[in-house]
Amino acid sequence: TELALFRIAQEALRNVKKHSTATKTALRLKFTRSRVKLTVSDNGGGFELPDILSDFAAEGKLGLIGMQERTRLLSGKLLVRSWVGRGTTVVVEVADIQGMKG
Repeated sequence: TELALFRIAQEALRNVKKHSTATKTALRLKFTRSRVKLTVSDNGGGFELPDILSDFAAEGKLGLIGMQERTRLLSGKLLVRSWVGRGTTVVVEVADIQGMKG
């Protein structure tokens, strides 16, 4: 779980650097009793999301697809929100099956 979340965060930050014009980026990791929530957000240019995230694969945009696949393998939830001209937020929530907090 830890490595998968690290890779998801790494890809999200790579996407910020590669695709956005962000001047601010935030990474948050929140632990609750049974869940871990990873949030990466930026104030960059944002983009239009397709109705189905897998549509990105047809365009060769595999970063979000990889995040989606890693999240699925963890039986988690992936939420991507983006607003053109205002930035993007990626949220991943998974069960804390390994007790990462402590």
